Amino acid sequence: MILLLAAAAAALPALDCSPTPAWRESGLCAAQDDAARREKLPAPGVQWKVSEASATRAPWVDANGWRFLRNPHQAYLYDLPPGAAALAAAEAFAWQANALLRIDSADREPFARLLAFLRRIPAPPLPDRVNIGLIDDGSPAAGEAMNLLARRNLLFRLVSSPDPALDLNLHLGPQAADPSAFAAQVRRRLSDEKRLLRIYGSDVVLGRLTGDAARARLHLLNYGGARIEGLRVRVLGAYPKGVLAAAGHERAALTDYAVQTGATEFTIPEMSVYAVVDLTR
Repeated sequence: MILLLAAAAAALPALDCSPTPAWRESGLCAAQDDAARREKLPAPGVQWKVSEASATRAPWVDANGWRFLRNPHQAYLYDLPPGAAALAAAEAFAWQANALLRIDSADREPFARLLAFLRRIPAPPLPDRVNIGLIDDGSPAAGEAMNLLARRNLLFRLVSSPDPALDLNLHLGPQAADPSAFAAQVRRRLSDEKRLLRIYGSDVVLGRLTGDAARARLHLLNYGGARIEGLRVRVLGAYPKGVLAAAGHERAALTDYAVQTGATEFTIPEMSVYAVVDLTR
């Protein structure tokens, strides 16, 4: 079964198709599209791997945000295993990607609930907030370096030449041959004080930050599968007001809200797959 998620639109449109009875009950319908012209994406989620250096299990996050940044005009296809539909829909929405989702019929209800939540979220066309510029040589090693930066919530955009307005400009060439070491070096060079986004206590929540002079929107995606409680977040910039919308937790509100030393910190009491925080000055 193939469903179309047109996340690049300001609001998710109704599909022009004929729903089967089972899908109609969920407010969804099947749509056919030329999947062959789309780039296939890995299913988002987490792989738990045993660290070679210790007995601990380290999460490996499979996320596609860096791919959307690298090729924003590409059409994409998710061919998803059971249980991955809601996260994939949230990921595509957060990045405003043109994505087609092939989902398991068992995911019909959670997928429908997530789409109903997304339709209630206004999607203002805010630019990305980043402070790292990357010159991409197009190599697989450069792509993996972008992946590692995104997994560490080091916010970047691709540039054709160094941008003096950014805190850091980097060329993704030979120095990115070891992506993990490269990402660690970028964090040291940028410094934690200049990081636009910091998420405490979780290795599986990734963010996208957009905004202008008056407001910011933070998209938070939980790739771990389990519900997260007490997620602490720091956004660079002073925003006296913040509003939370969390899928599956409609009454949740930000707690322990503080604005100090040029940054805004708050706690998200609980979140499942996706949450949006709107901040205003």
